[in-house]
Amino acid sequence: MDDREAAVARKLQDLLKQAANAAVELSRLDGTIEGVPHFSAIELHAHELGRQLSREIQQRQMNEVAADQLRQHPCPTCKRHCDVSLSSRPVDSIDGQLELQEVVAYCPKCRRSFFPESRHAWV
Repeated sequence: MDDREAAVARKLQDLLKQAANAAVELSRLDGTIEGVPHFSAIELHAHELGRQLSREIQQRQMNEVAADQLRQHPCPTCKRHCDVSLSSRPVDSIDGQLELQEVVAYCPKCRRSFFPESRHAWV
């Protein structure tokens, strides 16, 4: 692990601890957790925070992938280079609904929209 990677990993750990502290404090202030709660109540509250984090990560990763795509892409039918734009759409992930940016292109010659392949193999 290089210095930059180690620094980012430490930053993530620090931010996760800060998020946990804020979540515990907020759960006491808003009454979500009162008195001596059953462990299952704590676990459910923690799991929901994890789902929120998961949705944020998914949205950020996919938005970066979409922003990194080519601005023109050949039409799959006529091979004419068409402008690519970003479109927002709701997606239901295993951790709940989020808005994703995706690339879409329109070919005026063929009068069709198409979704160009990603430049990233893992998408």
